[in-house]
Amino acid sequence: MSQAFLIYITNFKKKLKMRYILLILIPSLILSSCATGSGNQMAETIVNGVENEIILIEVPNQLDEISDDERYGNFEIAVPEITKEIYDNANITAYIQRTYEDDRPDRWSQLPQVFLNSDNSTSAYLSFGEGFIRISFQSEESIDELFELFSGRVLKLVIVN
Repeated sequence: MSQAFLIYITNFKKKLKMRYILLILIPSLILSSCATGSGNQMAETIVNGVENEIILIEVPNQLDEISDDERYGNFEIAVPEITKEIYDNANITAYIQRTYEDDRPDRWSQLPQVFLNSDNSTSAYLSFGEGFIRISFQSEESIDELFELFSGRVLKLVIVN
């Protein structure tokens, strides 16, 4: 056999092995990101040496701060799991739980959430610091409608350290 053919076979085997690993890894990551419950429950998962923490938090029924013109508002929640180490080195993503009373399936929607319409474009986004998160709302007109969609729902934080 020629050297070029042997190199081709070796590279082909490596690619095949990588695809096999991805076929196993991707479903594992998806399944490990699912959690149920309410309040401040935490589930911990180890995937390929990466530590993921999932924290479920109920969204409060009122904002901590709202501007006089109702175009900006936010709420903060203490999250002691966000240590200095996590603040400095981790990635945190947030998802809002979407539930429906009709036949549509429940799901998680990742922040930022942006709602664009001709009357009132609004957005909600996550920021965090050591020991807390803040969800902020901004709007061209009023944040009331968007906050009403969030209020009382479950917020899922995924911390990848």
